[in-house]
Amino acid sequence: MSITEAIETAEVSQRLAALISNVGAIKAVGEAIEGTLGPKGLDCMLIDESGSVIITNDGVTILKSMDINHPAARILISAAEQQEESVGDGTTTATVIAGAMISAGVEQIVKGVPVTKVIEGIRIGIQRTLELLTTQAITVNDLKSPILERIAYIAGRENLQIAKLVIEAARILAEEKLKEPGFQLAAQVSALDGVESAIIRGTVINREPLNIMMPRKFGSAKILIIDDSLEPIPVDSESLGTEAGFNQKLCNEQVLKDSICKLSKLGVAAVFTDRAISDTAEEQLTDLGILGVQGVARREWMRLAEMTGARPIKRGSLLKSALELEQATGEVACIEVDERLKHIKILGKNDVKYVTILIGAQTKEVVEERERIARDAASAVQAAWRGGVVAGGGSVELGIAYQLSQLQLKGMTSYGYECVIEALKRPIALICANAGFNPLEKVAEAMTSLTERGLYSIGVNCDTGNIEDLTESGIWDPYYVKYFAIKSAGEVAEAILRINTVIKMKELERH
Repeated sequence: MSITEAIETAEVSQRLAALISNVGAIKAVGEAIEGTLGPKGLDCMLIDESGSVIITNDGVTILKSMDINHPAARILISAAEQQEESVGDGTTTATVIAGAMISAGVEQIVKGVPVTKVIEGIRIGIQRTLELLTTQAITVNDLKSPILERIAYIAGRENLQIAKLVIEAARILAEEKLKEPGFQLAAQVSALDGVESAIIRGTVINREPLNIMMPRKFGSAKILIIDDSLEPIPVDSESLGTEAGFNQKLCNEQVLKDSICKLSKLGVAAVFTDRAISDTAEEQLTDLGILGVQGVARREWMRLAEMTGARPIKRGSLLKSALELEQATGEVACIEVDERLKHIKILGKNDVKYVTILIGAQTKEVVEERERIARDAASAVQAAWRGGVVAGGGSVELGIAYQLSQLQLKGMTSYGYECVIEALKRPIALICANAGFNPLEKVAEAMTSLTERGLYSIGVNCDTGNIEDLTESGIWDPYYVKYFAIKSAGEVAEAILRINTVIKMKELERH
């Protein structure tokens, strides 16, 4: 072998080494969540350094919790997180399809197919897949549609109680709210230990009043939210040692008391703060019969502000006029402190379409998993309402794979195109395997039936193993979830396969 040939061989080996390393990391990530896919998917136990345990089969939770440093794996996990932020579900599907596509792509590259041709074929395959998927979307026009109930049930991992609560919440909010830009039904889910799961026409603050002397229940009332602490303006320690400094401290305390009196005259019955409430403020609030709650989580007071119309203010805004402060207040129908469960329930006015999907269980670990389930169900229902549905259970992917095989490409791009076809068969194969069936046998049976019947909804009944039209059994997936999962998988596959060399960067100097 000549020196030139040796150098070329070494360069090829280095490039393949990077690809093989990347695909190995991707496969490791995929294998961690493959067992969770489908109605018979099992759970994963996550354990941290302190011994804390999370038991879940939520794909994005597993991916985000994995201790992984490999850059290729991080790309895949980042894509899954983006999928979760965009549509709230489908991370496992995206990961599985991406992993299968990358593995198939590397196999072709190792055989000698140019990377650019594989990528080009994948790009064409994904584009055609998305076009075919769009033709299969069915619009849902009625919130009472049984399709939405099935979507909630399937995405809610067949938890009927949670599915019913999510559907009830969606119907209360009505179609306009669900389609409102920026609104997320999943954000209306709140989980607490020890409570009964229910729909609340309001929200819950997971805190207690400052002391037992404060009121425990109000009817219609005004509230104020302070995105700050409620305490006198501090005087520096050096000044406190002087008479002027001490007098300034007393003056600042009096200003605070006067501000609270102003709130009382405006009819404010409760004050919720992001940070601490000082002893001076607590005493004044108690004397005036105002409920004071400190350290309210940002997510909770933001929900409260949205429901009541309150405009959160900073501490310095208390010096504003009574009219300006009144404009920052919100209105509620009822405030009730639950002594046993140590939280505060706040109901909105009758004309306000606002709900909280309250999820409860007896232990923290179960509550957290039920909350994840409820959020997935809520995201799926909203996605289905906004964009429609397609056949579920991996059937629509199989149907598209069949159609792609009927539209084969010529030339070397066909090898990348084939990677997409094989990757689209992966979800149904895993669903079958997790249900205890031979995936090769069942996928072949489904493909035969699909060829005969020409449907995109042919799949496997995970209870019986029968090949059937899954839409007749009510197996649906939100179109948006499936669309973004496939699109994301294609982008990740292309990004990983384009990596030719991995180089460790030098550490940047810190000044």
